[in-house]
Amino acid sequence: MIEFRNVIFSYLSPKGSPGPVFTGLDLLIPRGRYVALMGPNGSGKSTLAKMIKGLLLPSSGEVLIDGQVLEPGKISSRVGYIFSNPENQIVSPVVEEDVAFGLENMGMESPAMALRVQESLRIVGMGKYRFHSPHLLSGGQQQKVVLAGILAMESDVLVLDEPTSMLDLHDREEILNLFQKIHRQGEKTILHITHSFEEALRAQDMLVLENGQVSFYGPLVDFFAGDHQPDSLRQAFPPFFRLMQGLRDRGHPIPPGVRSLEELKKILRQL
Repeated sequence: MIEFRNVIFSYLSPKGSPGPVFTGLDLLIPRGRYVALMGPNGSGKSTLAKMIKGLLLPSSGEVLIDGQVLEPGKISSRVGYIFSNPENQIVSPVVEEDVAFGLENMGMESPAMALRVQESLRIVGMGKYRFHSPHLLSGGQQQKVVLAGILAMESDVLVLDEPTSMLDLHDREEILNLFQKIHRQGEKTILHITHSFEEALRAQDMLVLENGQVSFYGPLVDFFAGDHQPDSLRQAFPPFFRLMQGLRDRGHPIPPGVRSLEELKKILRQL
């Protein structure tokens, strides 16, 4: 569970004056949910994500993970964080050493650590690359190595900060499928920052930030069925959803939950 209680946070402007991002943010994400986080640039998405990890601290208010307040100055090991550029998170010259890095810092004994590393690499499909240099792998493979390191730490929460923005289409599809697989099997809480509605549709819930405030949080079906879509995101809608929204705007009773053109055709024939 992720919880923000009356969180206030500001960045200093170039002139030294505070530039507020959050001015009393309240948020509760239940344990085990896969949440897509969207919003225009500057809305506070990455700031919120970094506060969940403990990379940024609120000026006031509290951030809690599973009911425990994040301690000032302590980066949470219960939260795994994946950035857009995997090379920025790779610290070792050999894949298995990189996956083991966090476990070594925890002081885990070698036999247990070796088993944890082997299993994590198996889950992400990178077992045969354990002795390779991560810097010679593709972007998608590097992202899998980073993910394996997080899985090895048995983090309860995964924060994905635009994790596919530097990947080609094939690697993007593979890593998105992997996130869904891990969520189904491990019941982890996932917060996935994205500008892509195609990626957001893989989540259970939608969280939209605007000007440092939550403008929508709830199931995807409710987001697309209602009038919750901010103008800043409407132009990014997939064509299929823009078509459905246009039909609704013209008075056609298109029900929520329609996810394919065939479903839409069937409904229109019945009207």
